[in-house]
Amino acid sequence: MLRYFNDSGYRFLPVEPEYAAAVDDLPPHHRDPFDRILVAQALVEPMRLMTHDPMVARYNDTIIEV
Repeated sequence: MLRYFNDSGYRFLPVEPEYAAAVDDLPPHHRDPFDRILVAQALVEPMRLMTHDPMVARYNDTIIEV
């Protein structure tokens, strides 16, 4: 299965210490730790994050609610 993602051009991003540290700087819009690490990762990289969760989309204008 991992080969499919690699062949499709997806990039795997490990959880780096700077992502974990950036979680502390996030406002408390959302309490789910996995969502918060995704937000921190998107902000640190920087990259766009797409979500169906309106609470996650509140973190930054680079997070797109779909």
